[in-house]
Amino acid sequence: MDKKPIEKVIKLVAKTGLFFAHADGEYDVREKKFIDGFIDKLAQIGPVDEVKAELEGSLAKAYTLDEIVAETKDLLVSFNKPEQDVIKLTLRQFVANVINSDCVEKKAETELFRDWIKALE
Repeated sequence: MDKKPIEKVIKLVAKTGLFFAHADGEYDVREKKFIDGFIDKLAQIGPVDEVKAELEGSLAKAYTLDEIVAETKDLLVSFNKPEQDVIKLTLRQFVANVINSDCVEKKAETELFRDWIKALE
């Protein structure tokens, strides 16, 4: 059974946030709180148990930039151009918030963020 496109977007946003939260080799408690807060807000819209379970499983896996980019591009083809632009903007804003949630600018995160944006252009 195929998942609804919006569910796929939500999972991708959360997974991408986790990827960047781990980019510097440290999953700061403030980054975790920010991502957990995002998921908790989603619970107001509908059930998020599956998203939470998938994210917990994601913590044990180290994703590569190529995997995140490929998954993003694969998802985007399901949407028209204006929708793609909104999804990309949402992802960028979310990732920027994750990166900044620990109030420390880390070179590894900043460089990876720049590479990620470039790869999605």
